[in-house]
Amino acid sequence: MKKMSPKPILFMIAITVVFTGILATINEITAEQVELNEEAAEQRSFLNVADLEYEDLSAEEVTELFEETFTEITVAGRDLYEVHPNDELLGYVYPMADSAVWGEIRGIIGIHRDFEYLLGVEFLSHNETPGLGGRIEEEEFKEQFRELDISDVEGDNFVDYEGEIDAISGATGTSNAVRDIINDHLYEFINEVKEEL
Repeated sequence: MKKMSPKPILFMIAITVVFTGILATINEITAEQVELNEEAAEQRSFLNVADLEYEDLSAEEVTELFEETFTEITVAGRDLYEVHPNDELLGYVYPMADSAVWGEIRGIIGIHRDFEYLLGVEFLSHNETPGLGGRIEEEEFKEQFRELDISDVEGDNFVDYEGEIDAISGATGTSNAVRDIINDHLYEFINEVKEEL
């Protein structure tokens, strides 16, 4: 019986160690920048809800604008942000999260200081089907919520797909989940937080 040489195995171990070391080094070197970019992406979502320009800004400039414009506060046990571009209160932005068809949808919603209309909505993460429910990320869908009048709403039906907002074709479950998430969070915010502001 022929003896097998240990050289190929030692070679594979050496290659694995070298490339693992390279990957670990690259990961360590870029970790801070990756974290900064993730933070800037979330801050861009906040700026978009408030309809503020940020397209030509670097991650550092986005962070600076975010810190100048948003102030985190806690009201009625809830964390939210005051939006004050040019030192004038525009409204409030607060997180929303709940279950949808394929998992949790996490986002933010902005409401005008007079509670008469929405500033906008953004979806930070979701597990919905790309091309169907995943279309909640598209500007065309999100822009329907910008300046949506909520002043004459009775109960908790702020967003209604029979009115000003179009549901996503082929994604009825996701559309209904988004509507319910927004309605539930608006109802809670207006009934529990508004009085404390």
